[in-house]
Amino acid sequence: MTKATPRRRRWRIGELAEATGVTVRTLHHYEHTGLLSASERTDGGHRMYDREGLKRVHQIRALRELGFSLYEIRRAIEGRTSLTDLLRKHLERIELQVARATLLRDRLRNMTTDSELQVSVDELPATLDAMSRVEEERPQPLPCTCVIDSDREERWRKIRDELRDCVDRGEHPCSERANAVALSARLLITEIAGADSTVSTILKVLARLSAPRSMAGWDPCLMQYLDRALAALNG
Repeated sequence: MTKATPRRRRWRIGELAEATGVTVRTLHHYEHTGLLSASERTDGGHRMYDREGLKRVHQIRALRELGFSLYEIRRAIEGRTSLTDLLRKHLERIELQVARATLLRDRLRNMTTDSELQVSVDELPATLDAMSRVEEERPQPLPCTCVIDSDREERWRKIRDELRDCVDRGEHPCSERANAVALSARLLITEIAGADSTVSTILKVLARLSAPRSMAGWDPCLMQYLDRALAALNG
């Protein structure tokens, strides 16, 4: 008697999502970008995935956890770029981020340990800008510096006022307008501090350091709103 050949394992998209720890929406995105494809479809049109699909999702997740973009992952999986070269370039980026994060850590440490340094959230751009000039040990002409600081402070106040208007109008932190204002905030602080990944941390530290009378409109509600809007940029 001939033994029946076992049917190969198949996963529906919901089952694949559960098996790999990602969302169905993410799997749809992988398909849209060409990283993943269904091995077949049922008569009802439902996607079905085989073990190769399961393996591919695990590969994508592993590379994503290392910080690669989907574009880089696709090139590596398709063999259009060397994984070793990709890792080497990514290492260079990580080392630069670590250097910037270390510099920013030292700035924040100075803010929290220097008893003579009085910082308010509204003065954040000028404070970080002044620290940058000291660390670079390159004297800046005073007139030029004052113009730069004044411009950044004005941009910071505009960000505060626009966020306040968003809150007053009941706009969601993920709204298009709130995202645009949050992006302006992140770009401004990155321009000064050079590490956009810790913008939210900077804001929270400055909020704790500021006395209530020197918050200059940055109340806890507004700070929380900006944090949520910043988080939405990375979502």
